[in-house]
Amino acid sequence: MAGIEKPRVLFLDMPWATGQRPSIALAILRQLCVENNVPVQVFYANLDMAASVGFEVAGRFADERQLYGLSEHLFSVDVFGKETLQSDEYLRILSEGYQNESKRDPWKTRFADLNFLRHLRDEEVPQFLDKVLERVLSANPDIVGFTATFNQVMSSIALANRIKKVRPEIQVLMGGACFDGEMGQEYHRALPHIIDHVFMGEAEESFRAYLKRVKAGEPTDGIPGVTSVINGELVLIPGRPLANMNESPSPDYDDFFAEKERLFKETGRVFNIEFIPFESSRGCWWGAKNHCVFCGINPELMGFRAKDVDRVIREIVTLSARYGVVRLTATDWIISRWHCNELFRRLKELDLDLEIFYEVRADMKKGQIKLMREAGVAMIQPGIESFSTPLLQLMKKGTMAIRHVQFLRWCKEYGIDASYNILACFPGEQAEWYFEMARLIPHLRHLQPPINNIVPIEMHRFAPLYEKRESFGVETHMIRPDYAFNLPAGLADPQKIAYFFSFRSNRIPPAGDYMKTMEALIDSWQAAHRQKQPPLYEYMIGAGFLRVTDTRQDEGRYLHLADLHQDVVLLCDEISSRRTLAADLSARYPREVADGTLDRVIDELVAADVLMAEGNYLLTLPIGRRPRTTEELRSYVLGKTEVPQEVPAQAQPA
Repeated sequence: MAGIEKPRVLFLDMPWATGQRPSIALAILRQLCVENNVPVQVFYANLDMAASVGFEVAGRFADERQLYGLSEHLFSVDVFGKETLQSDEYLRILSEGYQNESKRDPWKTRFADLNFLRHLRDEEVPQFLDKVLERVLSANPDIVGFTATFNQVMSSIALANRIKKVRPEIQVLMGGACFDGEMGQEYHRALPHIIDHVFMGEAEESFRAYLKRVKAGEPTDGIPGVTSVINGELVLIPGRPLANMNESPSPDYDDFFAEKERLFKETGRVFNIEFIPFESSRGCWWGAKNHCVFCGINPELMGFRAKDVDRVIREIVTLSARYGVVRLTATDWIISRWHCNELFRRLKELDLDLEIFYEVRADMKKGQIKLMREAGVAMIQPGIESFSTPLLQLMKKGTMAIRHVQFLRWCKEYGIDASYNILACFPGEQAEWYFEMARLIPHLRHLQPPINNIVPIEMHRFAPLYEKRESFGVETHMIRPDYAFNLPAGLADPQKIAYFFSFRSNRIPPAGDYMKTMEALIDSWQAAHRQKQPPLYEYMIGAGFLRVTDTRQDEGRYLHLADLHQDVVLLCDEISSRRTLAADLSARYPREVADGTLDRVIDELVAADVLMAEGNYLLTLPIGRRPRTTEELRSYVLGKTEVPQEVPAQAQPA
């Protein structure tokens, strides 16, 4: 590519990315261009598609994993043709499948209409690509870059193919999660006439190097972390993740808001912004130690790195002020356990009505949860995948069911929305574990239910289930069937381009009564929380007693707990044990501890469903009407503020 002092760069966010928030990846790359004095624009073509097909349809394609293969196929046809991909037969089979499932999931009714699917393929997609191509050519770029997460691959390739047919001198760059690893290499090998380079993993360093070479007129082949095709052979020098997160520029979302306004003027469509993304860390400190069985994070990106707290606070405030938003979402895979306390404290001190989303690990202390809520972190994804300790150990989660119950109790007390799922179908699981979980769930009806019913795990690239599949008894694995009609036979190796796989393992018990039992319980749990008055199980502290209200079951009940019963309940707000309780209460109740009364009280509270017991550990089930920290409750009971010395150890993965 000839040297261009100021190459014009155009990035595109293609369908089916959500239209409710901008792309942080493109916003960072945009800022890299600005820093290097390179003219740049970002087109949010996903918004154009949403304006055309409607928010409901576009939202389903963006969010429903079952539709990912179909959403990709609709664009594949533009590249390879209906006959080559057997598209008519593919749409017919999918339509019939959605018809069978629409009674259970009414939203599928629209996608069960074969004529509607043909309309999307034959009219909406070609018209959309015509319109976007015209905009791209009008912008007269020298470089066009695409990011692809999950179901943006074929829409990106379709537009890139059209660009290359008209302006072959334009360099086409690809990146994003579904071009990482051998996926991007295989796409580039198969489509060298469409793709010039694929950027692997984190691109700050490689894209800076790329811009420098383009401006200087130097060859762009051989940049670490970037693919090239040289003499018909794919070449890749391994790159590396960004070592210092503070070297990543702050995201610039100006183009997203400009696009939103453009479409409002053109179509009258109003795009309500759900969240503005920001980033405070990358990697996963837990996954670096124990990669969860189902987790599809590339191990090369797992190393945990965090921005300075000052930088995080500055970006949150700047983004909120610049774009007039109060809701922000952290793209972090997990919050930093090393600086979250300072981060929460600093956010609280801002005294702003921010609403922030973070992914967290469900082993936080109650004081941290309190501070988190005061900081404005009102929505979290805590990674609660089960209420079965053996199953959690099988997943490599390194925790216990009772810890997850404790976490949900505290979130409920402080009004934090916890989004989680219950996963199933792990190789090596036992049906009895689900029956045990089914016996526990009725006791948890006052706590927040999972957002979906029980979810069978998928096999994702990079996950231990994929990388070490032989050890999980996987007999066969293949590209997920709904993705199988996206490329002509022989063009690319399906095993190399796939991120989602179907699989069969001889170590998964047949789905039977235990699955039906769990599904019915979760259905009932979710339905109860859609009622005007959801189930309640709470205590109020009176003058020397607790008043407990329990409406988890239809008949309801009230309990009056005093003296030792009250104190055990309050001390077990945080997981405790008989030995710890005896040590804590020996000064206040020496005789009761010595003569076994304490043990009898604990047994009574367990039998009365006031305490949950798991092994040696005990946890109070009702939550406080008014939240109090662990230290406040201990001070109320014991007249001191020390926290207990004995806490349950993390369950170590098997």
